[in-house]
Amino acid sequence: MNTVINIASSFFDGIISYIFFSIFFSARPLKTSKLSMPAAVSVFCLSHTAYYFLLSSMNGRVAWDSTIIRTSLVLIMYFLLSFMFHARIIARILSTASYMIAISLCEDVSYYIITKFLSIDIQSESMPELTFTGISLATDLLLFLLTMILVAVWKRKIEQYSKLYLCLLLLIPALSIILSLSKPFFMLNTIWPDTYIMIVSFILLINIVNYILLNNILKYEELKSENKLINNQISYQKSKYQQLGEAYKNIRSFMHDTKKHLFYIETCVNNKDYDSIIPYTRTTMNDLESRYCTINTGNLVVDSFVSNLLLQTRKHGITLQTNFKFDINTIPLSDYHMTVILGNLLDNAFNACLEQNGGDINLTIQTVEDTFTIYITNTYTPAPGAKPIEDVDNFDFIHGYGLKNVKISTLHYHGVCMIDYENDIYSVTVIIPID
Repeated sequence: MNTVINIASSFFDGIISYIFFSIFFSARPLKTSKLSMPAAVSVFCLSHTAYYFLLSSMNGRVAWDSTIIRTSLVLIMYFLLSFMFHARIIARILSTASYMIAISLCEDVSYYIITKFLSIDIQSESMPELTFTGISLATDLLLFLLTMILVAVWKRKIEQYSKLYLCLLLLIPALSIILSLSKPFFMLNTIWPDTYIMIVSFILLINIVNYILLNNILKYEELKSENKLINNQISYQKSKYQQLGEAYKNIRSFMHDTKKHLFYIETCVNNKDYDSIIPYTRTTMNDLESRYCTINTGNLVVDSFVSNLLLQTRKHGITLQTNFKFDINTIPLSDYHMTVILGNLLDNAFNACLEQNGGDINLTIQTVEDTFTIYITNTYTPAPGAKPIEDVDNFDFIHGYGLKNVKISTLHYHGVCMIDYENDIYSVTVIIPID
């Protein structure tokens, strides 16, 4: 029976360690795409089971030599398991060290509670195997709670999950620890030790199943949110492509009329009516300037969007300054993602200036040390009595999902998006590495 319980405990250890490492390396997926998540969990579980059988003779021994051997073997095992993820050597060392520190803390807390508060007498060199297993299971519960706290903090920081989800994530582990380490319940370990260990094992299983169910529910909610976001983005993209289409139609329409303009000028020359040519050509040039892309970098998206913004800013008394220093052949973005990033940033800046009936917009697109950078600033002074900007990273002057789409497209190319607001200047910097 003890062997079965210890093998089950090894599987729990494997699952918990996989969750910890997957959160630690959340930005770095499994090293091989052919290895599915269940297969990866199996590798972790089998590694812990092999570790148990290798050191089964040391169960219950807490002497220094046994502790050093167990610790060394665990360090090697976790370091090797870290190679299942994409990461640098420093990240592997940090992940292994962090997990070992977490295990040590949880073991110390379990040992302290069992010896001090539950009045269990433990000898210095060894302890009953059932007590040793009980401490291991209690350590698993504490480690699982610690891992869930890491999940909650990490997800809250990166993905802004709801407080309800985070509370549900931590509730079951916290209640499980309170139950399993309460004195009346723990005394089962001395009266019916097998029953105690089986119940704690089921509690661990319930915690893991609860985590899986909550994760699946969350993924469903994420898919719904992403679907809504995609639909909004499609509508936005459609409007932007319509702008591009209209720009081309205007140019083609002018080119169609060019032959007529030249024919009129030729007629004036033949009739020696030179005075009519100058006002006519001025009118024609004004028409050309209103249709033609005044920005000419060679990139269709940049030229069309910035030219369109230039016309809009002139109408509303907004100052627009541009600085372009990039090679179109080194742009690491597709036209689609360039449209998402640049279109949303320009709209964001323009709408911010519209709110204050004027303002300044500065746009810089350049290549700096193997990085493609888009830097845009705009003046923004909140109206008297208006709520000040608190969450700068998510403050959006447009439709509420513009900056989120910018961040998604930036992350797609392993770039960074930095947002700042200081001295009435709102700025966004997008930096994308050039491969």
